Amino acid sequence: MSTKYFCAHCDEEFVPDEPGGKPRCPRCMRRGAVEPVADAPATAPAQRKWPVLVFAALLVVGLGYGVYHSQALVLEETVPLRPLEQRELEAYLEREQTKVGPFAAMFAVSPEVDAWPTAPAELSAQLNGESSSWSLERALTRDVFTADETLGAIAANEERVQLYPLELATAMVVLLREAGGRAMLAEAWELAGEQAPADPSGMLGYYVVAVYEGDAEEPTAFYDPWGGRGEVAPAGVRVLRDTEALAAALGIQATRVFTRSGDGAKALPMVEAGLTLDPTSPSLRVVHATVLLESGGLPQALRELEAAIQLRPDGPRLLNMAQLTLAQAGMLEANGQLGAAEAGFNEAHGRVAEIVDTWPRYGRAHLILATVHLALSDQERALLELETAAGLSPESPMLWAVWAQHDLSTDDAASATAKMERALALDPENWQLRAQAAAVYFGADDRDAARAQADEALSLVAPARRDELRKYLDGMLASRDLALPEPDSVAPSMPTSAETEPALMLGDPSKLRLRDPGKSLQLELDD
Repeated sequence: MSTKYFCAHCDEEFVPDEPGGKPRCPRCMRRGAVEPVADAPATAPAQRKWPVLVFAALLVVGLGYGVYHSQALVLEETVPLRPLEQRELEAYLEREQTKVGPFAAMFAVSPEVDAWPTAPAELSAQLNGESSSWSLERALTRDVFTADETLGAIAANEERVQLYPLELATAMVVLLREAGGRAMLAEAWELAGEQAPADPSGMLGYYVVAVYEGDAEEPTAFYDPWGGRGEVAPAGVRVLRDTEALAAALGIQATRVFTRSGDGAKALPMVEAGLTLDPTSPSLRVVHATVLLESGGLPQALRELEAAIQLRPDGPRLLNMAQLTLAQAGMLEANGQLGAAEAGFNEAHGRVAEIVDTWPRYGRAHLILATVHLALSDQERALLELETAAGLSPESPMLWAVWAQHDLSTDDAASATAKMERALALDPENWQLRAQAAAVYFGADDRDAARAQADEALSLVAPARRDELRKYLDGMLASRDLALPEPDSVAPSMPTSAETEPALMLGDPSKLRLRDPGKSLQLELDD
């Protein structure tokens, strides 16, 4: 007869699939809290003990209640820069009247976890070996993990799990704290000896672990479990309070929601909650600006980008501002203001060129510089920048999307579609990439493929944005210098001032687009 087991972690009763050894709970994938179910019948003496046991339990509960209230929390005016107990963290969140959803448990971990090293260097190396890196130029398709979820995902998956630097660093912080050490999450934006920013998007952040020895006020060492560098010497780093770590998680989650579905209504409260907890985060400011831009809030977004640069004038933040200049120039060009548009393109070129000079191995900067050259009809220089970007960031989907646009501009339709397919293979659930693909296939005179990509983009975007996306697809495809058929029943119209505001995603150069270029072409996207 098979033995039944009980998991104290998640209250799951189960019979293991395979006998032998200590089984793993099928729900939470943990072993430590799993025990055989006892089948001992209750005896008469045991039954007679129940009043005593109940009284004892009530006494314990009563004592616990008294102890809890005798140790009332005293909150500091500013959240302290030290590890917080769970109840402290929740109390500070309540004081700020900030709801963070599942991220309130960011630093909570199950009592029983698989054995991990306690020495920081060994722990960092093992966590790195258990995870898989990916391009920080795009968000993952799933929700952000808490520390417990990160460790659970590592334990449950045979293949290495793709994780954000935040997730891996937070898991390391929690494991070190569980072992009695002092550790804090830290955001690194520049690593010593590197010629590119640690966080190329300026939105997802790059996080390491600050370790303290004894009563030291300053970190004695930093460790990078995501990048596999072990102990590192950041040239630019900010140690985060636990509440600020939650803000970072909210920012990444908002970026994921928005880039994956375009749902600004869902992303905006996350960003605002994050800014309540960490108003000095440059990354959160950029995320906020991105969401505001998509809703037409150009002045507010501009202020957020300027604030981000004041807080941290590094490559990603300067590049985001250059992208806004580029988008505005594209708007002017679409409205026929060619002189002003050229001036804007040249201004963007100057800004991006300075960034490339400062960070020569910054792949995204080279990619945007290629986009500027394309806007100025300099295909030769655009190609040189694309080749440089490919050597630095070959896994960037946007690289191949922009390269597809370059090949289309040189009448190489076959190469354009091949590069677009490569972009889609790297990020198939990106609705904005699908929209770009629709334009590339349309330019290659493959109407069926263009329609399929447009339909796919519409299926991926949030329902509230589908009508807007449909208009955008019509306008983008009409803006190509192609022999397109004019609609029979649609009169040309000039865009209003609200319609001409740029709407762009600051992380990806192929998303430099206009809300409504004011063109008259209307595509039939549905059969």
